[in-house]
Amino acid sequence: MGTGYKIKICGIKDLATLELCVDLQVDFVGLNFSPRSPRQIHEGTAESLLKIRNNSGFPKLVFLFFENSPSEIQSLKNSLKPDLIQLIRGDKFLTQELWEDLTETKSLLPAIRIQEIVTSDEDLEPKSDLVILDSYNKNFGGGTGHTFPWEYVTSVKRPFLLAGGITPTNVKTALETVRPYGIDVASGVETDGKKDPNKIKELVHNVRKL
Repeated sequence: MGTGYKIKICGIKDLATLELCVDLQVDFVGLNFSPRSPRQIHEGTAESLLKIRNNSGFPKLVFLFFENSPSEIQSLKNSLKPDLIQLIRGDKFLTQELWEDLTETKSLLPAIRIQEIVTSDEDLEPKSDLVILDSYNKNFGGGTGHTFPWEYVTSVKRPFLLAGGITPTNVKTALETVRPYGIDVASGVETDGKKDPNKIKELVHNVRKL
């Protein structure tokens, strides 16, 4: 299993991709409900995909929201019971109450869009066990395929998933430069906007052989 870097594949929309992620024993899978995202799915699709959730080795399940209403987030959380809720700090639709409630129940996986050098881990949601550090785009919560300057986070000590433009080609450099807890990949394992099984396999292989 190599060095043990964790792998999250986000924006899954079809059963074949989800089954592949289970077979490859990735650590986290993400379903995206954001109306801003080309990877958006709806509750019915999620229910269909999650029929295999009881399969052996199913990864931790993450639901991603960006510019969804708090009521929709709570509804999907209650009905489909993901392990973690990924919210983007700075999302204008969020309430402080929801953020704090999910933090207190250890349900929140906060995503922080990096625009400058991080000088203190205290700025990175220390009440959460894990965070995502991603590139910034004001119109999207993530999944843009763009990296940010990795030197901005090389001094971060707390566990985080590195996101933003990670691909099978650059993942080795990213991990050796930043030394994160793991990686979070969406567009980097896609071809023409769809998850590419060969790219997923290549990414996982490249991470685990380090």
